[in-house]
Amino acid sequence: MAKYSKYFDLAKERGIEALELYVSKHYALSFSLFHSEVDSYSLEDAQSLSARGIYGGKIGYAATEKLDKSAPDFVIAHVIDNAKAVDKDDPAILFPGSPKYHKGNVYNQEIRTLSVDKKLANLYEIEKKLKAADPRISEVESVSYSESDGEVHLLNSYGLDLKSKSNYFYYYASVLVKDGEATRSAYKIHLSNDPSNFIIDDFVKALVNEALGKIGAAPLPSKKYPVVLSPKVAASLLDAYLEGADAEQVQKKSSLLAGKLHQLVASKKLTVSETPLNKNCFFRYFDDEGVATYNKTIIEKGMLSTYFYNLLTAHNDGVRSTGNGYRGGSGRIATSYVNLSVKPGKKSVDAMISNVKEGVLIKEVQGLHAGLNAQSGDFSLQASGFLIESGKISRAVNLITIAGNLKDLFLDISDIANDRELQLSSISSPSILIKKLAVSGK
Repeated sequence: MAKYSKYFDLAKERGIEALELYVSKHYALSFSLFHSEVDSYSLEDAQSLSARGIYGGKIGYAATEKLDKSAPDFVIAHVIDNAKAVDKDDPAILFPGSPKYHKGNVYNQEIRTLSVDKKLANLYEIEKKLKAADPRISEVESVSYSESDGEVHLLNSYGLDLKSKSNYFYYYASVLVKDGEATRSAYKIHLSNDPSNFIIDDFVKALVNEALGKIGAAPLPSKKYPVVLSPKVAASLLDAYLEGADAEQVQKKSSLLAGKLHQLVASKKLTVSETPLNKNCFFRYFDDEGVATYNKTIIEKGMLSTYFYNLLTAHNDGVRSTGNGYRGGSGRIATSYVNLSVKPGKKSVDAMISNVKEGVLIKEVQGLHAGLNAQSGDFSLQASGFLIESGKISRAVNLITIAGNLKDLFLDISDIANDRELQLSSISSPSILIKKLAVSGK
């Protein structure tokens, strides 16, 4: 706190009722190979400070990346000027602090201490093994490594002083395979904050199997099929659906989940929780307003249990913030969620598929933002995957479109597997079986 005392002294001197500082440090490293040559390399090491202050009953905002002796005067002056320009009647709220915080340390120093040479050597090894894996692999399009290291320090005039630090890395590779005159592409990502969990041979084998499985892909006859959504696709669609649980959208009547609290919004087989206190690379014990986060059920056996609230939307509804206030642009506090998790079933995905006489396993979708209406839930998405025949995966399918409505899709869940995977979106989902979904092909 002493390091930033000049900001608080100036704020008090110039009539700011309360001040909040949000100091962020971010380190990012990424590089990639193409044909055994490093074709990109990026290193970022930056810090920034943003401030919100109550002046004249309004919230003013300022930000700077130049943290020198002139920064306090610059920041305080801009907070005041910005507050004077505010014409909204929203209440000015800065948070004094939660009674208890569930602190934890998930930062893994090994990510930074592992040499760049070793990380680069891993890329060369991945590329070499992909090339040698099968003669039908015609091209290793890209092999890359990225890591992110972030630290947040939140403090305010009420004595709040919170710090959080986390990091993660991921390896990415994509290949092309020959399929007659055509080519098929496939990619794989390994996300973790523990370098010891990355096994190159397992990574290569999974990508090669994924790529070779696409050979012979063709469209399907158009009709409604039972559909299995892969963990990645299920997570993407769930992310889109639960945007409607943003309390701001609900209050503006622009959410497809408005008026659905404590009502059935999905199959009773679906339970979804937000678990920000889970000890993985997305762990957060406070949100960007300083509210303590906690693990909570969002959908319990199909029933919508809560909306996501920040301080302002909670004030508007006369409830407490759910610890989901996160920063957007220009100092705006929006709502978001961390570590969303679908409760897995007991069956393996193969056992779940064994009950499908004829259906489709959807492995990838494209055009989620363009092909989905967030307010109505209607979607039409390009997709690819595999045909399911007599309870087994048979051939690859592509050039198909899946269409429906998110509300109907989640109400039509008939089973959930136990193959839960964590995605870059911080959502963990297993494969999900949908009773029927319109598939357009040939």
